[in-house]
Amino acid sequence: MSVLETRGLTYSAEGRPLVEDASFRLEPGELTMLIGPNGSGKSTLLRLALGLLAPDAGEVLIDGAGVRGLSPMARARKAAYLPQTRPLAWPMPVRDVIALGRFAYGAAPGQLSAEDAAAVARAIAACRLAGFESRAADTLSGGELARVHLARALAAETPLLVADEPVAALDPRYQHEVAQLFAAAAHEGRAVLTVVHDLTLAARYADRLIWMKDGRIVADGSVAETMAAERLAEVFGIDAEVMPSGSGVSLTVAGPAR
Repeated sequence: MSVLETRGLTYSAEGRPLVEDASFRLEPGELTMLIGPNGSGKSTLLRLALGLLAPDAGEVLIDGAGVRGLSPMARARKAAYLPQTRPLAWPMPVRDVIALGRFAYGAAPGQLSAEDAAAVARAIAACRLAGFESRAADTLSGGELARVHLARALAAETPLLVADEPVAALDPRYQHEVAQLFAAAAHEGRAVLTVVHDLTLAARYADRLIWMKDGRIVADGSVAETMAAERLAEVFGIDAEVMPSGSGVSLTVAGPAR
């Protein structure tokens, strides 16, 4: 059974179609990256897939159950979500922010069970946050705080992990480390879906790419199957050279398509 399945999702706002007839499945053990230009509907599709928006048409199943019929707590035990905007308005210690990922299991930051504490410790280690545990989260840099929020999502240890532009605030080294974290989470058996804008990261780490343009899914498959110069020109409006490499494909962008 698929971890997540969307069927014909359609959604409009103020009379403007944002997502049209979007269908895809996420399987355990697969890192799927959702790519497309700004305004193509990627963030809206994520919110529809998680039941955070009600579609005009279509349905979503998580582990075979309709997502809109799940309670917020039940949904949080199945899917961890890292949104694009992640405000933090109070000076909580880093460990307590990460422990919020265990809330769906009844955990409170100061009252973690042994299982919850172990999950938090694994997330801290994975995101290279050892030594930051007692720091106030509002004293961190943007990149450090981005890693804290990622650790919070990882600490939930859900079958499905969904992230919207998780590497946007990170320097190149940490962009690759986060991509490797997502790949590791997938290869441990989770289904991982993340929006990225860095096409070289997508080419390097994704098991599968879902391409969006103008609210529609226009391609869905492996990097080797879908990453082509013609598609990059059509979807992103760029001239690029795509060559096979040991890690999949290498991508060189020359500039805007003529």
